[in-house]
Amino acid sequence: MFHERIKELFDALGASNQEIARCANCTPSTISRLRSGARKPAPHSPTVDKLIDGTIHYATLHGHADKLLKLVGVDDEELLDSGIRRWLYAESDKYTDDTNKESGVTGAAPSFSERLNAVMLLCDISNIRLARLVNIDTSYVSRFRNGIRSPKSNPELLDRICAALFEQIAAKELLPDLAGLINVPVTSLYDTDANINTDELYLHFHTWMDDFSSSDHEAINHLLGTIDTFTPNFDKPIPPLSQIVSDDIINDDTCIYHGIAGLQKAVLRFLGNAAKEHYDELLLYSDQGMEWMVEDADYRARWAALMATCVRQGTHIKIIHNIDRDIDEMVEAVESWLPLYASGMIESYYNRRSCGARFRHTIFLCPDKACIASCHAAGTDDKSIYNYYTDPAYLEFLKDNYECLMRDSGPLATVMQGASKNEDDNSKPDDNYNNISLSITQNKVIVVKNSAPKLTITFTHPLMCNAFQAYIDRAKDEQE
Repeated sequence: MFHERIKELFDALGASNQEIARCANCTPSTISRLRSGARKPAPHSPTVDKLIDGTIHYATLHGHADKLLKLVGVDDEELLDSGIRRWLYAESDKYTDDTNKESGVTGAAPSFSERLNAVMLLCDISNIRLARLVNIDTSYVSRFRNGIRSPKSNPELLDRICAALFEQIAAKELLPDLAGLINVPVTSLYDTDANINTDELYLHFHTWMDDFSSSDHEAINHLLGTIDTFTPNFDKPIPPLSQIVSDDIINDDTCIYHGIAGLQKAVLRFLGNAAKEHYDELLLYSDQGMEWMVEDADYRARWAALMATCVRQGTHIKIIHNIDRDIDEMVEAVESWLPLYASGMIESYYNRRSCGARFRHTIFLCPDKACIASCHAAGTDDKSIYNYYTDPAYLEFLKDNYECLMRDSGPLATVMQGASKNEDDNSKPDDNYNNISLSITQNKVIVVKNSAPKLTITFTHPLMCNAFQAYIDRAKDEQE
């Protein structure tokens, strides 16, 4: 029934596996396995999240939102996520819609997504409405609610979310209900005039929302789900360069690019020239947020196609990831780069020095050819100037800077094709994923994907080791 519903869905939209995969930021083979019935993941798994997000994105892009609404039996685009999920799993007694639970919060340490779902349910606010109130994309709210991301590394955004939700709850006279939800005795909040002290309640509410104690477990669970379903598709056709980036962008001679849109254009120019001229090596570093790359599905697809073109042509790439991001963003970075890691043409590093919280820096360098560089105050990414250098003196200076960073860097993720085995291997199958085995020590984590294509991924950074340990500890607690 599940795979039949997917086929019916794709037929109604006139969509191919490849088109939905592109919108979902996953491989066509993943969609193919779902559509053929070879795999039926859990209703709230990362794979189904991607399928639903991709379907909605495709329908919106091609003007088929009305068809999608009619097919799954809902009358509001804000209900499409839960509507599609319920429709796909209509025959399953095991399916439950988290947004219809009485509170949406489960367990002793609810995740941010569970808390956000509970509060949004309480004040009856939609993804679109909340996104407008806090000035972010609706897909961002969806990722928060699905547990794919969290605002842990963006306190200012968390402040805006909390303020918007609290204002909605207060306007609907639901403050006593909120106190009950966050386990604060409402009687302790009344002042001498029998009015609720809103400032004190807001402080309790913000503190409750700001608890990210279970984020490590969620992030690793999502990463393992990505690895479990990963297919590199090295032979997947890549569009011709002219279809990915125009000649006007490749031949642009602009020296200064403004804001996020400017950075995106500069990167398309940089990678387009790297692909066109068959650059030997790219040296990449940035400690600013990843929104510029991942939030626009079309741009991300173009970036991925250019990177894949460079790798297939033999361009060697070194990337220093910013480990000062939280575990959610770091896992998202690993997931984004996983297809490239598997090619063997990527060297992945982290820098041991703290990057600080005042400034953000970017160095995207092809030695002796070109470089995108920027330094700006944190939080001003969309107002920053991104310089495009081709002058040899600047390129030499920036190469020296990059080499200085490399001297204080260590490997982040080592990816080998094949399932690794050695004498001191203590790997055990993961109960949540049939194809994954884990080996965790104090200094190293080895993730083995035992199904084709077999991969062995090794992490040595303490942050990743601690996050995997949190994942194991949480799994043990749930079994007891």
